[in-house]
Amino acid sequence: MNGDLVVEYDDEFDCHVVEFDADDDRSTSEVVVYAVSEVSGEEPTTLRPLGRVIDPDALDTIFDRCTDDDRGDAHISFEYEGYEVTVFSHGRMTITEPRS
Repeated sequence: MNGDLVVEYDDEFDCHVVEFDADDDRSTSEVVVYAVSEVSGEEPTTLRPLGRVIDPDALDTIFDRCTDDDRGDAHISFEYEGYEVTVFSHGRMTITEPRS
């Protein structure tokens, strides 16, 4: 479903974690969609378009493939498909499931 994207669960912080780097051919916005797809169990094509939540071009411009030397401490959080998604400039994304 996710095309080789590794999504791990972190028990300590109660969230799903995705690591991505400059070797990944996908943009940050694609990683978000595929990761939420994996966590939710839904096909990526059935998810709401990411552009209805956040500007994917802006997300990609801010977070795509900086070298390690160029990365700052930026992060952004937003809700997508009921999950809280946080993207960090150091190449990590967390996905927190909705609370009941």
